[in-house]
Amino acid sequence: MLITIKDVSKILKISESTLYRWVHKRDFPFVKLGGKLRFSQDEIQEYIKKNSVSNL
Repeated sequence: MLITIKDVSKILKISESTLYRWVHKRDFPFVKLGGKLRFSQDEIQEYIKKNSVSNL
């Protein structure tokens, strides 16, 4: 399922402008459909897992 930038910013608890910056730098996975940014929930979860710091 694809979700909007507003939804992603709420999930990650970051501002939309931060997310736009990550997208611009290609630091965050996205899809562009009809000129609008969309994000895969599965890819977001994978991004979170890859970028998490675990307590060792």
